[in-house]
Amino acid sequence: MVLTTHMKRVLPIVYLAFQLLAQSAEATHVVGGEMNYRYMGNNNYEIRLTVYRDCFNGVPPFDNPANIGVFDINNNLVTSVLVNYTFSDTLAPFVVSPCLIPPSNICYEKTTYITTINLPPIPGGYELVYQRCCRNGTILNIVAPLNVGATYNAHIPDPSLTTTNSNPVFNLWPPTFICENAPFMFDHSATDYD
Repeated sequence: MVLTTHMKRVLPIVYLAFQLLAQSAEATHVVGGEMNYRYMGNNNYEIRLTVYRDCFNGVPPFDNPANIGVFDINNNLVTSVLVNYTFSDTLAPFVVSPCLIPPSNICYEKTTYITTINLPPIPGGYELVYQRCCRNGTILNIVAPLNVGATYNAHIPDPSLTTTNSNPVFNLWPPTFICENAPFMFDHSATDYD
């Protein structure tokens, strides 16, 4: 088969498309996360995006950079904020009950993206949004988890409701494992900087 000049230009594009599809097919690691903001004064907000991933299943790296969309009340994109990845921590397999020895084939990592953005007051406020595909394939309570992504968002309210606002932040995260049919108590309180 003789490749024409046109075919020589198209083949790298087709190859790149297949590479991108193959990479996204392996992105099966999102376990959880949250988005928070803290008002710093002068319309500046510190944004914190925390993402948890499965170390073993899929094993793509954390986004670098993470792309956080800032939308208005009409879902129009106001700006995108690119936040560089800095580091991650591997979480210890914490168990709150002696009924279980943590399995060694489960591993979670966590990273937190932090940036500051200036957002002047607008009617309706802002919606901060981060999306990532896909969930962990070992999840049992989601139909087709490999086809489901995750969205983490936080709403900065309309300035007519409040002029300075930070959203509440959970004080603790639940343990990685709990025992079936065993009593379980957890303090899921949050702290609001305001």
